[in-house]
Amino acid sequence: MKPDKTPLILGILAVALALVYFLPLQIYVRHILILTLLYAFLGTGWNLMCGYAGRLSLGHSAFVAVGAYTSLLLFANFGITPWIGMLAGGVFAVIVMLLIAYPSFRFGVKGPYFTLGSIALAEIVHNLLIYFREYTGGSLGMSLPYQPTSLALFQFDGKEPYYIIILVFWLAAVFLTWKMERTRYYLEAIREDDDAAAALGISVNKNLIIAACISAFLVAIGGTFYVQYYRYIDPYSIAGFTLSLNIALVVVIGGSGTILGPTIGSFLIIPITEILRMSLGASMPGLHLFLYGILLILCIIFLPKGITSIPGIMRAKKAKKDSQLNQGAEGVL
Repeated sequence: MKPDKTPLILGILAVALALVYFLPLQIYVRHILILTLLYAFLGTGWNLMCGYAGRLSLGHSAFVAVGAYTSLLLFANFGITPWIGMLAGGVFAVIVMLLIAYPSFRFGVKGPYFTLGSIALAEIVHNLLIYFREYTGGSLGMSLPYQPTSLALFQFDGKEPYYIIILVFWLAAVFLTWKMERTRYYLEAIREDDDAAAALGISVNKNLIIAACISAFLVAIGGTFYVQYYRYIDPYSIAGFTLSLNIALVVVIGGSGTILGPTIGSFLIIPITEILRMSLGASMPGLHLFLYGILLILCIIFLPKGITSIPGIMRAKKAKKDSQLNQGAEGVL
């Protein structure tokens, strides 16, 4: 068995990103790095259920919104620190996830039917946030009550603290995914054939629900970070289909069902789209969506398993070439 190089790669990447903190970067560059790590974090949470277990969800923005609005409402109305509100939002997101996950997994709903159910859930959350406007601000959204720089209140006047926090969140999510080795193997078996997995003694529903709950909890934490960083949310930006699609594309292009796939996809897509939005957003709006489409088509055609599959493809081609050379040498002899 080959040694697992994931801890080494993760350690090197974490150290490199930590050292970036000390570089004299422009504010917008630091903003792009924060946004990239945020999507890497959200993608890691999404990947646990949708990549490893193969239950494709295009409604994960619902859980991001639940986490964001829960922490914001608790802070704005009761003065509860967002750190506690973040945990409360994660628990609430798990409850919302169970509303769709338990009946779906219990009755074998999967494939496009599960995907449609996740989209419906996101639309329900989106419309509820608009309907209860006296609490959520409706379609106008809500602003975070401003407080001076305070770690206890999760508010900072500079971007540097946000960078360190999202870096820690991302590192914790990737480390958690790596440590769930047995669960990951179970989920991969369920993804390939849930009947065969059940025949081998794997509890299909139990493992799917565990993955779904952890996935919802993680992206809800990302929702709290989102509102603390941007200091404003509305149902269209945080509970809309666009956010769910962006999270999914980051993982699919990077490599679903892999530990570092969401991170690779995020570091490829987010900086490019943000730079295009900044430079050509006024003259060519929506260009980043066009880029998403092109990258997705290319990945489907040439890299159906994502960018992380490139080393394996190269090794397979090299092994095939060596085998052909050996056969040719034997033929000559």
